Amino acid sequence: MYRHTLSDRVQFADTDMAGIVHFSNFFRYMERVEHDFFRALGMSIWDKSNEIPVEERVGWPRVHISCDFKAPLVFEEEFTMELLVEEIRAKTIRYVIRFWKNNGELCAEGKLVAASVRRDPVTGKMKAVNIPERIRDRITVAPAELLALPQIG
Repeated sequence: MYRHTLSDRVQFADTDMAGIVHFSNFFRYMERVEHDFFRALGMSIWDKSNEIPVEERVGWPRVHISCDFKAPLVFEEEFTMELLVEEIRAKTIRYVIRFWKNNGELCAEGKLVAASVRRDPVTGKMKAVNIPERIRDRITVAPAELLALPQIG
């Protein structure tokens, strides 16, 4: 899977005094659609299942995140988050996440890079590790034309 969408409505707590979504909330939205993407794949971003041995569990800290804003979202406005897998490397996944108003207008586009890491049981330090095959096998890179054209549908 390389594309996932999630619709939501702007909550009052997400807005500033003008009723516009505060920029910081776009980063929360990006994480929300990423977590929903993993659930759609039949997994969780948080490897705590007893089915997965502790030594095979991974975490996904962010190593880069950015967002360009095009148009505001306002209180009670419905919108759709579109996650596209832009690149998969041995230890990282790069996403493009677009935010669409219901009228089809692009209101923001973000980039998120998450690294696959495992905690060393002795030192407690995180170390980048290869993305496990059980995860890697379910994710593909979006076609170039989908990444290039900001359209939803």
